[in-house]
Amino acid sequence: MFRSISRMIPAVVLAAAFSSGVTTGQAPSDANKPAVLGTGTFTVFVENMDRSLAFFHDVFGMEVPALPATGERPYNRANPQLFAMFDIAGARERHQSARIAGTRVNLELMEIQDVSHQTIPLRIQDPGTATLVFIVRDLDAMLSRIKQGNVAIATPGSKPVVFADGTRSLLIRDVDQRFIELRQPPSASGTGEILDMRLLITVNDMEATKRAYRDVLGFTVEGETQFTANAPMRALTGLSNAQVRRSRVQAPGSTLWIEFVEFQGIDRKPLRMKIQDRGAARLQVRVQNVDAVVDSMKKSGFTVMSVGGVAVPIPPNFKGALVADPNNFFLTPYAPCDGCSPTIQAPAK
Repeated sequence: MFRSISRMIPAVVLAAAFSSGVTTGQAPSDANKPAVLGTGTFTVFVENMDRSLAFFHDVFGMEVPALPATGERPYNRANPQLFAMFDIAGARERHQSARIAGTRVNLELMEIQDVSHQTIPLRIQDPGTATLVFIVRDLDAMLSRIKQGNVAIATPGSKPVVFADGTRSLLIRDVDQRFIELRQPPSASGTGEILDMRLLITVNDMEATKRAYRDVLGFTVEGETQFTANAPMRALTGLSNAQVRRSRVQAPGSTLWIEFVEFQGIDRKPLRMKIQDRGAARLQVRVQNVDAVVDSMKKSGFTVMSVGGVAVPIPPNFKGALVADPNNFFLTPYAPCDGCSPTIQAPAK
């Protein structure tokens, strides 16, 4: 059921149906007040969805939709409303999810073809770089599995780095050359190999980023640090001259932590990309009064990428927009709408 449905509806809707473990917020008492209610699916944009799904299945044991007898998962029927939200008229797209059963770990992989795009060479220090963080139970066992799979390790020396609180971390690159941090807390409880996930976003200006998420979107901000010559971060990233400061944010009603990191004293190049570019990523944000939320974001310096610069109707009866934050990390604020865009019917077989 899930696989057939996910081919028919756009990615913006999947979180509403399937991310109950990620977002738990309740609607405010004032139904007309613009507000963030929670977060949904994290999506990475890849060169080949089948190849990327195979990577997450083979390396991390994540559940993925079965491969059809044809050897390739089909592209979705053209969806003009979704394409207007992404501003990718004329494209072909397909998307599916990889997940760890019994956890909140859920990653969507989306492939967009037949529109102009580029492959972004990602560097951990460049603002806009989105790093997936897997919280693991046993980093040594995971490292052994990674080496057997010939996965590229980005941390110099290919060994885990120990932080002051006892956390052990390692940076790797996936098949699309995107960074993934494997992080083992000092006390990791659970029976699976991957216990949870977070996002790590490299930012251009920490203060501006915190203001945007706190003051415009209502996120909680915690764990703020000053610039330091953080030896474990230098060892983890290989940036031996970097000064680093960090903070983390969480949306109302969400259990997902988004960590921000800013580097100083080294070469940095803010990313400039479109959603179809290989290396782009986005996070769904469930909101109330999406038009007002998008308008507030636009007035506060976010960039609305959707056609017309507004939220657009998306089947089945949702409304959403693609918005770039101050670091060019993409967000999709979305909300249900009453009859604004009926469900796309499945084509006759």
